[in-house]
Amino acid sequence: MINLTFNDISSFRNYINETKTKDFAIDLSNHNIFDSLRFLVLSSAYFYQKYPEDKLKCKVKSEDIKQLTSSFAVNNLEFI
Repeated sequence: MINLTFNDISSFRNYINETKTKDFAIDLSNHNIFDSLRFLVLSSAYFYQKYPEDKLKCKVKSEDIKQLTSSFAVNNLEFI
């Protein structure tokens, strides 16, 4: 598995569009809670468009972020 860190959602979207691999994890542990939440919701949608059957692995800083994302329809996120 490849661990990736993205500074913005457009670089993630470009990566998803250009790559063939779906076995990677995004590392958001250096982002604050609001940026992480925004990134998770948007990246979930972009990932789902290309890989609707798969899960996007995510590393986050706190349990609070996991709880906040549970209120959104982001069933394709897997926290590691």
